[in-house]
Amino acid sequence: MAMAGLTLGHLLLLLGLYCTLVQASYPLKILGLFPHPGISHFHFFHPIMRGLAEKGHDVTVISHFPDKSPPARYRDLPLIANETLTNSVDLKFFETQPFYNHFLEFFLLHQWGTNACNLTLRSDALAQVLRQRQHFDVIIMEQFNSDCMMAVAHQLKAPFIGLSSSAMLNWHYERMGMPMITSVMPSVFMGQSEEMTFGARLANWFTHHAMLLLYAIYTTPATDALVRHKFGHDVPSVAELAKETSMLFVNQHFSLSGVKPLPPSVIDIGGIHIQKAKPLDAELQKFIDNAEHGVVFISWGSMIRAETMPPAKREAIIRAVKRLKQRVIWKWENATLEHKPDNLYVSKWLPQRDILCHPNVKVFMSHGGLMGSSEAAYCGVPVVVTPMYGDQFLNAAALKYRGMGVVLKYNDITENSVLRSIREVLKKQYMDNAKAVSFSYRLRPQSALETAIWWVEYVAKTEGAPLTKAHAVHVSRFVYYSLDIYLFIAAILFISVVSWSFICSRLCSRSPKAAKQKSN
Repeated sequence: MAMAGLTLGHLLLLLGLYCTLVQASYPLKILGLFPHPGISHFHFFHPIMRGLAEKGHDVTVISHFPDKSPPARYRDLPLIANETLTNSVDLKFFETQPFYNHFLEFFLLHQWGTNACNLTLRSDALAQVLRQRQHFDVIIMEQFNSDCMMAVAHQLKAPFIGLSSSAMLNWHYERMGMPMITSVMPSVFMGQSEEMTFGARLANWFTHHAMLLLYAIYTTPATDALVRHKFGHDVPSVAELAKETSMLFVNQHFSLSGVKPLPPSVIDIGGIHIQKAKPLDAELQKFIDNAEHGVVFISWGSMIRAETMPPAKREAIIRAVKRLKQRVIWKWENATLEHKPDNLYVSKWLPQRDILCHPNVKVFMSHGGLMGSSEAAYCGVPVVVTPMYGDQFLNAAALKYRGMGVVLKYNDITENSVLRSIREVLKKQYMDNAKAVSFSYRLRPQSALETAIWWVEYVAKTEGAPLTKAHAVHVSRFVYYSLDIYLFIAAILFISVVSWSFICSRLCSRSPKAAKQKSN
């Protein structure tokens, strides 16, 4: 009898263990929503979606960038846009940059977000998903310049994870119940580090709150109008749906982006796009290997067309390159470059990560995009940063603050300024600081991709990760910042002062001296 009971207990234990393992290994159904047509953004999203498919989950991706060799469980539903934001930015736009330029950028982002939302809501790709009404265990979406896709998650009744390909944007903090401490946390629109002067802190405070106001006045109502036209007027405002964000994956790491008070629902996965090194082209490999004094690598990202540089600036860089003893590699979109010196190698496409991690590469001249900045941090290469727009000013300030870079403003580009900047970061202290950042950037308990996959599975298995959500998400800003407490204390102090003043005046009027003066 005892033996039978023991056997039954063992069977129940094994059955429970089997059910747990089956549930843990059961393929999740995951939907990715990426309406923004920027390839640099998708470089952050794609490894997550592909990694989930390779792990065995069923992944459907709506984006402008279909996978050229998708894994077995990866399904693309492409969006069709007139153009994507690749090699599309003309450098003439940066000849003049007024002090209020970040507000102009907000309205550009707003327009991009509205257009992307409208295109995606009307797309055949989304129509196919909505028509099938398939159950998704979790939805992964970009949260950038529009909260449009949250209405799709609401229709499909699935928990969703937000992705930010930059550091956290101003409107991300409240939805995650996270404080934005403007005295030590620079806004993504400001070119500041954690260490700010009084004037910088004032500008940072003003910019942060102004961006929140603009987002509430312009972006949210425009998005609400589009989604309600699509799904009906009973759809909640996307501002309310944003509070249901289960988690936010952010393309940042403290070693580069600085320390922030992150709740458990905000996960740093900076550098997730950095893959294993691939062999270089034989000609390029030889060019770098034989560089006796090292290599300077120039690249201004996937959106900016370097060939649109004004002739004066282009010639200034060429003359500076000619005076360097280092060899130089330049991402140049045109097939030819006039007056190209012998120590210069040009190509319209270059494997940036593989070049940067070559031990002969000593300097990276960059526009400060976060993908390139992350690769420089990963590879430990000092940077000459020329920020143009968006978060590039923030990234430039971070690189400078960590002692692994200098800032060369676009309008300051001359032959001498380019030479001076390159020779400055060739100093040993910059390389030492870059290697220190690299060591910290690489040293993690698990890779960024493993971290992302683990948390996606956690959100799915816990049906939205409710225990990671801060109550602060549902509290008004008036209460969150204890303004009601300050107001109460101020009222008590005011009443106390007025009361004591009144009592003192009454006592003084009844004193013998006052009575004598009154009788006289």
